[in-house]
Amino acid sequence: MTDRISRRTLLSSAAFIVPTFLAPKVPSDPAYPRFGGSASTTGAARAVVATVRSYGPNGTHWPANTPQLGSTFGRVIDVACDWTSIGKAIAAVTDAEIEKGVHVRIAPGTLPGYGASSGSAAALKGVGRGSASKNILVSPKQGWGSVTVTESARLMGVKGVTFARINGRFILLTDCSRTSWAHSKVSYGFRMTASSGVVKECNAYEVVMADAKIDINDPFGFAAGRDSMITKSVWEGCYCAPVFRPSGASDHIDTLQMYGNGAYRGLTVRDSTFFGALNSALQLGGPKSQDPDLGTPFMTLDHSILTAQVIAMRVRYPAPQGANTPTMGQAINGSGEPGQLFAKDSYVFGSMYDTEWGSVQNSFTSYYKAPANNPAASGGWQYDASMSSWGADRFDQLTPTPTDDYLRRVWA
Repeated sequence: MTDRISRRTLLSSAAFIVPTFLAPKVPSDPAYPRFGGSASTTGAARAVVATVRSYGPNGTHWPANTPQLGSTFGRVIDVACDWTSIGKAIAAVTDAEIEKGVHVRIAPGTLPGYGASSGSAAALKGVGRGSASKNILVSPKQGWGSVTVTESARLMGVKGVTFARINGRFILLTDCSRTSWAHSKVSYGFRMTASSGVVKECNAYEVVMADAKIDINDPFGFAAGRDSMITKSVWEGCYCAPVFRPSGASDHIDTLQMYGNGAYRGLTVRDSTFFGALNSALQLGGPKSQDPDLGTPFMTLDHSILTAQVIAMRVRYPAPQGANTPTMGQAINGSGEPGQLFAKDSYVFGSMYDTEWGSVQNSFTSYYKAPANNPAASGGWQYDASMSSWGADRFDQLTPTPTDDYLRRVWA
């Protein structure tokens, strides 16, 4: 039986084109930028692909500390499709080799998972050091779609590794500093947590949950357990469909939730789209008195889209049969650390929890109370009533639905 993760077990309409004078002054986002490349080899390298700004995955978001697919690697290691072989390959390389580029290529197949709760056995544990300036790249030899983690899986204490183009059910990264998960479709979710000490630079690049579903768990999570901390994390080019609560249930569900008894902050959501779960698209939680970094950026929303579930239902994801339909239209919940919240070039469709922002630049909301109830020390939220009338066509222009065909094209 699959071990379904929850925060309880982990840590005790017509289309409307907005007038030019109202629209955020953000770069144009091509629907299908040119990118891609063949499997990595030690031969001639292709040109580095620059990031193209977007509201979701487009194949160009990638960790700067990791050689891109198609780069010249100093060492390429082909392994069988099992966690033991992957772990041995990661452990076998030196920092000097990593500096020249190391690519671990997994043969086609499936990887098991042993659950993704705090008590689950780790599929991969304690490999990698994160002491080189570059990350080891681990990806399928035959490209996206050829390797899948079939059950929920937990990786623990893995450092200095970027896992790319590996699909999964639910992936939990625990105590994985300097580790990234990239270009991956998950069917139930993705989460990063700290359980011991300080976790930094655990990042997500183009992690996608494309299909709406009925469930009682948050799909995305950013959390710290008691006496631990997670910080300096980037979620870039990510996308999440809404999770609907089953009728008769009472669970509190958010698309991305910041939470825990430990300290969590320093989260940047960039170039992403999160359609709201029943409660909200983004749950900010709040600061902890023991947090050594109080007074530093808590959360930054950069060139991203957040919607309440009622908006998601209207523009892309009708409520499935048996779902509990929302009674409120909330996009952001929780105060975060007042004065340490930042937004730029973003859209928020739905209400926001009353709190203070440090800076809000070129960002728009359908919530008429936001300018007064969510003041910013610099700039401010711009209320745009027309956003409440945006339809499916407008959303399709900004944030294409990441179908398998689309992902296959952008992650080629």
